[in-house]
Amino acid sequence: MSEVETPHELVLTDTFPVPRDEVWAAWTDPERFASWWVGPGFRTHDLVMEVEPRGRFAATQSSEAGDFAMPFAGFYVDVVPNERLVFGLSDNPSPDEPQRTEMTVTLTDVDGGTRQEFRQTGVVTDEHFAALEAGTRVFFTQLGAHLTGRG
Repeated sequence: MSEVETPHELVLTDTFPVPRDEVWAAWTDPERFASWWVGPGFRTHDLVMEVEPRGRFAATQSSEAGDFAMPFAGFYVDVVPNERLVFGLSDNPSPDEPQRTEMTVTLTDVDGGTRQEFRQTGVVTDEHFAALEAGTRVFFTQLGAHLTGRG
């Protein structure tokens, strides 16, 4: 694998057997978001979710043992309730500065539920991209369990 950072795009599509407003709430309600956007052995806390264009997005993921913490932050770019959510991660203090990565969640109705298309773009190493894809797939498995009452 390459240690050089290059542009990458992750695209994952899932279908959940619930209405769009339920999937939307899982993405925009801090308590619900924290219950599924978390790796095994970690917890997500200290969420800030100002779900509006230019609003702040921030959280910390910490190991359950308390020996590791990973804060992350960024800004919302586009918000169309129950349809599209665009936000990014950035080390910059302003939404006017470039973000490190941008994520787009698009929700559409399908027979019996909601189709979610997730796109994440950014510049990372190939190794980091492989880990990002694996971790995001875990998150969406947990999202599915959360939405159907199994998580």
